[in-house]
Amino acid sequence: PASTMAFVGFYMHRRGFVTPSGKKMMALLSQQVTIPAFLFAKIIHCPDAGEDNGSGDTAVCPSVADRISDLKLLLVWPAYVVFCGLVTGYFAARISKTPRTQTRSCLAACAFGNSTGLVITLLTVVHHQFKGSGAELGRIDPTTFLSVYLLLYPVLQWGVGGWLLAPEEKKEEK
Repeated sequence: PASTMAFVGFYMHRRGFVTPSGKKMMALLSQQVTIPAFLFAKIIHCPDAGEDNGSGDTAVCPSVADRISDLKLLLVWPAYVVFCGLVTGYFAARISKTPRTQTRSCLAACAFGNSTGLVITLLTVVHHQFKGSGAELGRIDPTTFLSVYLLLYPVLQWGVGGWLLAPEEKKEEK
């Protein structure tokens, strides 16, 4: 299904059905409506609510507060992702002999890649591959916790990214 959607999008773009204003509208719709709705639904969804769990009791969904308390690793994960991207960007700039004036742009491009849609796609595909295998990745949907990551990541993106992409200050000569 994902490859079919990608192919249809590629075909529509190549045939000229998607105009630049249409691309902008789809990006805004995705960013401001569908992704927040998807993440909200993942947080509040409870597939086992009201079902008999085998011991005569009905299953109760965990509270959102309990889920968030299990996410201590996600508090540092965005910083780790940005750090790895900066290191990758640094080596990419050194190996490709990027001009000094473009080095910070290279760092930002590597540190802040496609951080929203790509992550959702990868986590969804990984979860579906392990579903039914008994592995923890199949039992727990990782996109449930993605909203915490996506709340913290923009702080680094705006802070570190703004610093990296800010124009260099000209030193005044006296």
